[in-house]
Amino acid sequence: MTVTELGGEMMEDRQKVTKRFSWEDLNEMAEYFANQMNPEALEYLKGRGIEANTVQLFRLGFENVKIGFQAEKGMLGGYFQNCIVFPIMDAEEKVVDLVGRAIDNRQPKYRSLIGQSDVFFNHPIIDLADDIIVTRNVFDVLSLSQAKLPAVALPEFSVFREQHAQALSGKRVFISYSNDDAGRRESVKIAAMLEGIATEIFVVQLPEGLHDVNDLFTRVQEPLDLYMNLLNEAVSENLKMPVFPDARNVTVFTEEYAKRQKGLVSGIKTGFADLDNKLVGGLTTGLYLITGGVSSGKSMFLRQMADQIAENGTPVVYVSWEMTAYKLWCRSMARILKVPPRDVLAGKIEVERINAAAQQYAEIAKQMWTIEGTFDVTLQEIEETINRIIQSIGSVPVIFIDDFFRITMRDGNGNLIHNNQALAAYFLHHWSRQWDTAIITSASIQKQGETELQPVVEGAVDTILQYEAMPLKSSPDRQTADITLSLIKNRNGTLGTVRLLFEKEKAQFLASHP
Repeated sequence: MTVTELGGEMMEDRQKVTKRFSWEDLNEMAEYFANQMNPEALEYLKGRGIEANTVQLFRLGFENVKIGFQAEKGMLGGYFQNCIVFPIMDAEEKVVDLVGRAIDNRQPKYRSLIGQSDVFFNHPIIDLADDIIVTRNVFDVLSLSQAKLPAVALPEFSVFREQHAQALSGKRVFISYSNDDAGRRESVKIAAMLEGIATEIFVVQLPEGLHDVNDLFTRVQEPLDLYMNLLNEAVSENLKMPVFPDARNVTVFTEEYAKRQKGLVSGIKTGFADLDNKLVGGLTTGLYLITGGVSSGKSMFLRQMADQIAENGTPVVYVSWEMTAYKLWCRSMARILKVPPRDVLAGKIEVERINAAAQQYAEIAKQMWTIEGTFDVTLQEIEETINRIIQSIGSVPVIFIDDFFRITMRDGNGNLIHNNQALAAYFLHHWSRQWDTAIITSASIQKQGETELQPVVEGAVDTILQYEAMPLKSSPDRQTADITLSLIKNRNGTLGTVRLLFEKEKAQFLASHP
């Protein structure tokens, strides 16, 4: 797989790190960081209610060194600068990753060395207890551990997935996420994923004014008594109503409505105002499909939209089976310079102009990761790469995939599967829910107005836009096209059409002004 990160070599470095370190190496690094624990870090932990013996029990460390490679120690210096370092251990208590949490305002707040997303923090406790409390962050686990309660958490950047549910098979699970809109939505989602896997599932409701478990244990006078009462209340409610009614969603729904009523809910802006209006504020969680004719400009439209989203500071992953990363970059340069893409591809533009455009594009490139799809690059491999990106930057990107019909997967025996529309749609739909993000893909069709999509695919897609390009009659050289985007399915907004102009010789899409 070829991964091009236009903003640097982070992904390549991360892959090298992953291959370089064994669990023994990671264990040695954990010891190294533990030995750097200093009064400043301990004071921060004390402020979060974490005791010294807990620091030792969980082998917490710290790094406060200059950036650079410490050759004499064989350690990567500066990666966790000013971070509390949490060793992540698997069921056999082998260190499989290190996660840092900044104690200042630097971003990302959390960062992972390896990107091991399958293992909980405090994973070994699962085999030792019948009841497990699932929390949102590592500090919740530390607080509960001090109270002798078995708890696990995924690092802040990780998403609860099927393998996490399977790790809790046969357990009584108490979901104790943060006391906010996102935490309540996530609790409902996890409870649904655990159905039929955990023996019993309870959702713990925290009192108003307390953000999370760690907050409760640091602010309440008798925190353990209160928390035990909350656990008992969750059990009592479940006994009264063993199958969760819709009542558990009422708070989530009313909060969502209040935000919409006040105009506080908006999606990710695409950079095309009319499209954003039709989508009720922009892209939201879901699978979006753009269908259109072959060589009609869909790929350039997707790339311009991706660039515009990245320009606004939202990370973007762009997976392309249609063009190489270099060709996509050339099209971005052409749009900035307002010149035909073929002139950039042919090397006809002066180097000075290209350098100036590249500098202008630099801020966009910091938020853009391009993955080149080849015949044997599978969706499963792309998923792993995206997971690593998420863990590196501490946030979830918007994902573009061009083209849907070229997606490749592997079956259970490792054989390549091509053009299995139903399976590809299932994967992408699952990604959008798993990562709580927008997935935008395109599909080339042979005849305008016809669809080659299977019904199951249309059922999995949240929004379908038909892309139609017609030469503009008022354009004498026929180098400007009238673009019609028809929303024929839209679970996130209204149906209708969006009109754009495509200036081929300037490689850009513009709003159409009647």
